Amino acid sequence: MKKLMIISLAIFFAVNIFAQKSEVGIGLGIATYDGDLSTKNIKSYLSQSHPAIQVFYSYYFNQFLNTKLSLGAARLSGTDSKSELQWQKERNLSFQTNIMEFNARVEYNIFGRKYRLSPFIFGGVNAFSFNPKTKYKGEWVYLQPLGTEGQGSPFHPEMANYKLYDISMVFGLGAKFRVNNSVTISLELGWRRTNTDYIDDVGGKYVNYFELSRTNGELAAKLSDRTSEYFGNNTIIERETGEIRGGAKRKDYYAISFVNFVYTLNSGNPIKHRKAIYCPRF
Repeated sequence: MKKLMIISLAIFFAVNIFAQKSEVGIGLGIATYDGDLSTKNIKSYLSQSHPAIQVFYSYYFNQFLNTKLSLGAARLSGTDSKSELQWQKERNLSFQTNIMEFNARVEYNIFGRKYRLSPFIFGGVNAFSFNPKTKYKGEWVYLQPLGTEGQGSPFHPEMANYKLYDISMVFGLGAKFRVNNSVTISLELGWRRTNTDYIDDVGGKYVNYFELSRTNGELAAKLSDRTSEYFGNNTIIERETGEIRGGAKRKDYYAISFVNFVYTLNSGNPIKHRKAIYCPRF
């Protein structure tokens, strides 16, 4: 009985200490894609931003350093039609995809957690899934199974079909504002540098229309090259296999900005209870 009481007390105090260093929260934000189908015009670039959401758990090792695990969802899109570049408008490609991600990061709180306001920087790894689709004749069509750049064609064995999941680096910055010892509001901007060039289904070169139609189907050929749609006719564009379709040298990026609402477990400061919270002096 005595041993049981000692074990129970030890567990209670361990959970209590752990909770004082832990936070949970939810974030609402905006996701933006940067890749072969993005534009250089800021207004058009931002017009293709979409809502994002995340839930997360943070654990503080000390007042400066914490780790964060988050699960999030977002939507990305890009379209050539919003570009100011004529060649890109004529290419006339577009995509949309939902993103599911899980990332693990380390955050460094520059002023420490004893202050009410603390800017921070972070870095880590991010696992995510995607599945690009485009609208054709009023219907959404998933692009990866088609092999629009010759993936899966017996004439292009080097072109394996891309996976619909990947690992990326995540890095960024933000600021935390502690409302009281239980509630914090934070802002963050994080970039995801992926290892794939196919979030948008565009990463390499064209395959001749008739060759692609014969091996991967007519729909793959039509969605690989949509220039004729831009000019409003059904003329087939006779491109040579190997003509540039996308920028293969640069991988795709996406960024997400979040406003996070954070609750400190056990309703206390994650480091220790304090009578006051200070603002930094400059």
